[in-house]
Amino acid sequence: MTHLKAGATTAGNGTPERRARNVVRNGPVGAVVALVALRILTSWPWVNGAFFGADSKVGSYFLSGAFLKARISGPTGFAAHSLYPRIGHFVATTIYDNASFWAWIIFLGEAAAGISLLLGLLTRIGGLVAALSALANLLAAAGGGADSIGQNYLLLILGVLFIITAPGRRFGLDGLLLRHYPNLRWLRLVM
Repeated sequence: MTHLKAGATTAGNGTPERRARNVVRNGPVGAVVALVALRILTSWPWVNGAFFGADSKVGSYFLSGAFLKARISGPTGFAAHSLYPRIGHFVATTIYDNASFWAWIIFLGEAAAGISLLLGLLTRIGGLVAALSALANLLAAAGGGADSIGQNYLLLILGVLFIITAPGRRFGLDGLLLRHYPNLRWLRLVM
């Protein structure tokens, strides 16, 4: 134990105690940068699926429910390849009968998850939406092939990781909002 002179502190800027507290509070720089890069890269499948991809959800053909009905029905549809028979029945009846409503829910979910993760805004909620969307895709289309299963497992795991770590607090809008409104406790739960 070191002896201190009167008025001296051990928590100066360069002391080991201060550095240890900063690493615990902020995380190692490499891990923080990796999480931010992972967050931004993970946003692309959701943004691409909602706005730009081959089967983007923003078009009138998808939002009217016609595309969803075509993907559900038939021997190669989601209902025939669902993971569990009850889920196949739910997809074939409830979702098929209300395809326009569910098409909007799918579009808004993918857009919200992608934009949230891209901007670092409400990243815990974005991670939750991403994880739930990936889980729904796994349950509804798990028999569709290895490519749909593998990507959705990865997106599910990353969504849970983002719920736990809240990577938008560094290099995202979450950190900006938390600095401007430090007294709002509910922000810490959703960001």
